[in-house]
Amino acid sequence: MRPIPIFLIIALVATPLTLCVTSQAQAQDPLELEAANPNNFGAGDWGLAVTPYAWLAANATDVAGATLRQSFNDLASITNVGFQSRLLARYRWVVFAADWTFAKQESDTGFGRTSLDMQLTQHILDMKLGGKVYDSRTAARDGGIGIWVAAGARYWDSDVDFTITTESLVPGNDPVVVEENTGMAYWDPVLGLNMHWPITPKVGFGMRLTGGGFNIGNASKYMWDAEFTALFRLTRRMLLSAGYRQFKYDRTDDGVHQVVTVTGPAIGLSIGIF
Repeated sequence: MRPIPIFLIIALVATPLTLCVTSQAQAQDPLELEAANPNNFGAGDWGLAVTPYAWLAANATDVAGATLRQSFNDLASITNVGFQSRLLARYRWVVFAADWTFAKQESDTGFGRTSLDMQLTQHILDMKLGGKVYDSRTAARDGGIGIWVAAGARYWDSDVDFTITTESLVPGNDPVVVEENTGMAYWDPVLGLNMHWPITPKVGFGMRLTGGGFNIGNASKYMWDAEFTALFRLTRRMLLSAGYRQFKYDRTDDGVHQVVTVTGPAIGLSIGIF
C-alpha cells in the first residue's frame, strides 16, 4: 500500500526559533545566548526559556504527480489536537534548543458506497546545539548584529490508521470494514543560522535559516526553513515574536516523490524561567 504523505498536517511543523530571555536585568537582547558577564561564574551563566507558538500556514503539495493546495482553515478543520513549543537551555555561550510539534488529525471521505476514515498522529522533534560566532551589537542593544550557528537533527514520526467501510449491495447485510495502519519515521540532519538586529533595547528583528536532509540515508533530499520576525520585549521575562515563515522539503518514500512548500505568519511568546 502506498504510504500516505504527511502534508495533511505540515502546517503544524516548526523549526527552532532561538529565543531566550535571561534573568539578567540588563539583558535586553531577545537572543541573549551567553552570560551577561562570561568571566564570572554564577546564576547568569545559565538560562532557560519556553516558547509556545503557532504557525498559521497554508501548504502546497506535489506528490506522485498529484497536486494539493490547503489553506490554514482547511488544515485547522481536520485537527483534533495540536501543540507546538520550544525549549531553549543556555550555559554561557553554548545553547541547546529543542522544538516539539504534536498533532492528531482525522478526516472522512466518501466514495459512493465506500467511506474512508483516516486518523493521523504525528510527532516532530528538532534539536540543535550551537553558539555565537559574531557580535557587533552595542552594549545598549540598540545597533549592530549578532550571529549564531548550530547543528543537529530533526525527527519525523507519522502514524496513520485507516478504516475503510463499504456498504453491502444486499439490503440487511453488514458492511465490509477494513482497518489498516501505515506510517514512516526518519531523521534529517540540519544546520542552523540565526541573526539578530536590535533597533532599541526592547525592539529588534531576527532572521532564522535552517537547511538539512542532504539525501543522507533515509533523510530528505533537501529541506530548508526561513523565518523573518519582529521581536518585542514585553517584560524582563517575556518576549513576543511575530513574523513570516516559509518551509520546503523534497523527499521520496518507497518510490513516492513528495515536494511540500508551507508558508504563513508565525507568532510566539517566550517565557524566561531563569
